[in-house]
This record gives sequence, C-alpha cells and structure tokens, in this order.
Amino acid sequence: MEKPTICRYCGSPVVYTSNAEIYGREYGEGKCYLCRNCRAFVGVHPGTDTPLGTLANEELRRYRKAAHYWFDQIWKKPLRITTRYKAYGWLAEQLGISREYTHIGMFEKKECEETIRLSQERIEKYKKQRSEIFEGL
Repeated sequence: MEKPTICRYCGSPVVYTSNAEIYGREYGEGKCYLCRNCRAFVGVHPGTDTPLGTLANEELRRYRKAAHYWFDQIWKKPLRITTRYKAYGWLAEQLGISREYTHIGMFEKKECEETIRLSQERIEKYKKQRSEIFEGL
C-alpha cells in the first residue's frame, strides 16, 4: 500500500503522526496518516508505517464502518456463516476483483455499498435456510 503524502480530497500535505490528533489520545499502536487541513486519515498496520488502506474522509469512513459491520457478521460469531478466509474469497468473487484488493480499507463508497448489499443478502439467505431447517424438526 502506498504511503500517502498529498491528500486526495484537498491536495494538502499528509503527515505521519500520532492518532491522538484524531481521537484525543492514542489508540492501538498510535499512528496514522493525517491531512491536518480536511481531517482525512488512515491508520497503519501494527508495528509498521504501512497504511491499512487509503485516506478516507468522514463520509467514506462511515461507509467503510457500515461495510465492515455487515460483512464481518458473515465470518464472526454469533452467525459465523463461514471462515474469514472464505468470506473474503467470496466477496472478491462477488465484486469481480482479486483477493489482493479485497480490503474494505481500500474500498470507495460504491464498493462499500455493494459489500453492504451483498452481505445483507447472504445473511438473510443464511437465516432463512436455518429457520427452514429448524421448522422441519
């Protein structure tokens, strides 16, 4: 993942800094890339300066959080429809992109909206199949 130096939203410089500038105190390993002008930011992988994705403004962060909320239900308890690995493979296939680029932190609004829709459909289908199984008992 390329380290941002110029903000994709406002064209201002991006700095590698403490995430306390965003949250008021440090979280995790405490680092991020931040545009101090428009407040777009991206966190980094623990112990590195490698971005978790692309810079995101407030609107895109909301979409990414919603995409994670719905998608993560597919591979996390209590539903855990499948494993995390298989879930990401399924999402890559559904979106028509390679697994290498199937990271919500790299998604734009359109991919987030599609991830939400696909995940909701898969969850509903799973719940319906599950209820049909138990109705037969």
